[in-house]
Amino acid sequence: MAPTTAFVSIDYDEADPASYRGVEVTFDRKRIAYWGTGNPQADWASFRAWQDERSFGLLVGTLSSVTHFLHDVPGWRMIEDDRGREILVPEDRPGFEDLNGVLIPPAAAPNM
Repeated sequence: MAPTTAFVSIDYDEADPASYRGVEVTFDRKRIAYWGTGNPQADWASFRAWQDERSFGLLVGTLSSVTHFLHDVPGWRMIEDDRGREILVPEDRPGFEDLNGVLIPPAAAPNM
């Protein structure tokens, strides 16, 4: 049997960065898995764990909502783990700003 392809997306409203709801996997336009704890990092980790448990030929493609989420919602980025998978983590590199010019992570108070 040929591998089957499902798709992962991030469920949120592009016009509203505070509207994050969860991470969803669909197959044939039907939801087959969903994680909606309100914590994007935890939900993405749950998706990866779910994907690891299903290594029987299910390919999972990434929909554009994942990239859009990273652009629309300040404070998140993807890194590659030791297995070459993309992992969602909070932005922790100095010098990055949100859409309002606020540093991510917030600048530390100067020592006085």
